[in-house]
Amino acid sequence: MTGPESTPGGTVVLLDVNGTLVPHDTPGPPPPRTADRLARAVSLAHGAGVCVGLCSDSPLEQLLALGHHLGLGPPGRFPVVAENGAVVAWDGRLRPTRPFPHRAAVRAVVSRWARAAGLRQSEDVVGPEFGGGRPPGDAWAFGANRRSSVSVFAPPDPVTAWARSLTCWGRRAGARLTVDAAPCHSYLGVHSCVPLRSGKRRVLAELARAGHRVVMVGDSLADWVPPGTGVRCAFVADANVPAAVRGACWHAAARPGAAGVEEVLRRVATEERPPGSGDGTGSRHDKGGRRGTGSHHDAGSRHDTGGRRDPSSGGAPSSGADERSETEGR
Repeated sequence: MTGPESTPGGTVVLLDVNGTLVPHDTPGPPPPRTADRLARAVSLAHGAGVCVGLCSDSPLEQLLALGHHLGLGPPGRFPVVAENGAVVAWDGRLRPTRPFPHRAAVRAVVSRWARAAGLRQSEDVVGPEFGGGRPPGDAWAFGANRRSSVSVFAPPDPVTAWARSLTCWGRRAGARLTVDAAPCHSYLGVHSCVPLRSGKRRVLAELARAGHRVVMVGDSLADWVPPGTGVRCAFVADANVPAAVRGACWHAAARPGAAGVEEVLRRVATEERPPGSGDGTGSRHDKGGRRGTGSHHDAGSRHDTGGRRDPSSGGAPSSGADERSETEGR
C-alpha cells in the first residue's frame, strides 16, 4: 500500500531506527512477526490519512529498503530524514540539506591511522540493523552509502582512539564536525552538525514551519525536539531520556521498542480519523481517547478549529497545569 503524500497540513510520523524499531543488541531488521504488526499499524495510520516515514542517523538507501520492508510504501514514496538531517528525501525528491566539506579529508585521515595500526580495510559495510555485518577483528571499514557524513566500523580500541584524535584534528584543521563514538558497538560516526543533535532538530522544525504536522518517535535525546517548534515527540517505554523530557513529551508509550511504535501509530490514527468512521476505535474527541502516558502539554491545545491537535503547541507545557497520566484499556 502506498501511504498518503506528505503534503503541508497533513500529519507525518517519523520513526527512529536504532533502539526504537530495532533493539540495539539485536542485529538485523525486525523479524517477520514484528514487521507484520508494524505494517498493520502503518496501514491503519495510512487509512487515517497519516504519512509515515523514517528519521535516523543511517544512510538513505538503507532507510528506503527498511521502510519498504515495513510497509511504509515503495522506496521514494515515503519521507526519510537521513544522516541526522543532512539528507532529506521528501515527496520523491532528494534534498541534501547540509554539506560536509571536510568529508574527504576525514576519510583520508582515518585511512592513514588504520594503516598505521596495522588494520586491513574491508569493503564498505551496511550496519547490522539492516542485515549487514561488521568487519572481522583485524579489519575496519567505512559505512556504505554515506553522502554527507562518515561512519567507521572498527575494533573498540581504535574507535576510542580515533574519536579523540578526530576531535583534536578537527580543531587544528578548522573543520566543523562532531564525533559520535560507540566503542561497544565498534562504531564511529562523524557529522558536520555541531552539536550533534542540532541537525535533526533543525530539519524537523523546518518541516513543521512549512506546515507539516510532525510527530517524531524515538528512544533517546537524539529524538527530542524542544517545545515551541511545532514538533510533537513520542518515546517508547525503554527510552533513555530524563524524567523531565518524558514528562513533557506528547506521548510516552507503555511498551518498549517496536511495540511502543505500534502504540504511537495507533494513537495518531485514532486522533486523525474523522468521527463516525466506523472503525471501532472511537474519535479523537472521546474522553478516554488518549493512549499510554500522555503529558500535560497538550491539554488546552488539543483541538483547533478543525478538530485536530494544534501543532503549534509543539509540546510546550501549559503553565500551572497538573501532570496527567490517563490510560485506556490495552
